[in-house]
Amino acid sequence: MRRLLGAVLLLVVFLPVRPAHALFDSYGLDPAYCAQPTVRSTVVYVDDMMMTDGQSGWATTLATKLRATLTPGERVSVVRLSPGAGRSTEQWSGCWPDYPPARKATLGAGTYLFQENPVARLADQQKYFIRDFGAALTRIYLDAKRPAAEVRIAADSPPQKQILRALASDEGRFANSQVTIRAIIYSDMAENSDLGSVFAPPSKDPPGYGQRLGSYLRRGVFYAYGVGEDVRGDPAFLEQARGFWSGALRSMAATVMGIGADLNVPNTLPLQAWSWPVTLNFDGQSLDGRLSLLTGADGNLVDSWIGISRLGSSALSGTFRCPANADTGCRLDAETAGGLATNAPSESLMLSGNAKALAGRLGLKGQNTMFTLKTEQPNG
Repeated sequence: MRRLLGAVLLLVVFLPVRPAHALFDSYGLDPAYCAQPTVRSTVVYVDDMMMTDGQSGWATTLATKLRATLTPGERVSVVRLSPGAGRSTEQWSGCWPDYPPARKATLGAGTYLFQENPVARLADQQKYFIRDFGAALTRIYLDAKRPAAEVRIAADSPPQKQILRALASDEGRFANSQVTIRAIIYSDMAENSDLGSVFAPPSKDPPGYGQRLGSYLRRGVFYAYGVGEDVRGDPAFLEQARGFWSGALRSMAATVMGIGADLNVPNTLPLQAWSWPVTLNFDGQSLDGRLSLLTGADGNLVDSWIGISRLGSSALSGTFRCPANADTGCRLDAETAGGLATNAPSESLMLSGNAKALAGRLGLKGQNTMFTLKTEQPNG
């Protein structure tokens, strides 16, 4: 508690006083950064049933990771997840103060008479962002914190937790987004409701939560951390949670990127984005879907995914290299994080062509289970 509040207070104390030459600058986070085109947005969900008095390391971990992985102008929203009631409430939203390298160089070389150089004020603006972000986390913590003994969950008698409904209540964010949404959840992910339970034996039937709730989290890529840290009496809980949520989020058209005790968000900064409708020729049927690729400076994929109707969605790892304005030379070499066209734990996805049209195969290399896949005109 002291550490979290102390961090916020320190940010306030050491925020700089406006210099005379910045007379017309606003004092605080400038919303103008939100006007920049972006390739991704981030939403942070904080499970209010996880707030433990005196424990704030989760917030420090989160703030450190975000500072290292946000792209210029990327919108970040903090949402209080209330699984006890099955609802969610947005607490704060702001955009990361920064510019792409080329624009930063141009702005930095400019002359400004009545305001501070936009590049020179980035350091202060980023402090305001972290201050406001930390204040939002603090509000959730202070309002919901309980003694550790009350937060702990006994696996043989877990409390009701409606995480599925709480996430579904925020569906509008995903339905209205034109870019990939990176969803980071701090939660034990201990779903225990009439919809299903992480503590129950896994069902043989597909979960179908998207249809049951009438909610889909399309374009969402999910990372969860703190999973099981307050669950006692079930050493297999983490693996149970991974299995349950992989199927649950997949049924809601979302993609699982990582579920664990630690926050395993990669440090690659996405610089470019591509999105195409795709068609997969699967056992004589043409199935529609979508391919979304985000790449860093070296072409490595980050927060990338493929979704195929009736088959589900999967995270992608690998590379996509595509020369600017080239008619040929674009190539995707990727692996899925789960089986789509087969029951294998991963499949190969290899496509080539140009930025407007790619074609190739999805399936298992060296076996008679490679299915043709092609993209249409990119959009979104």
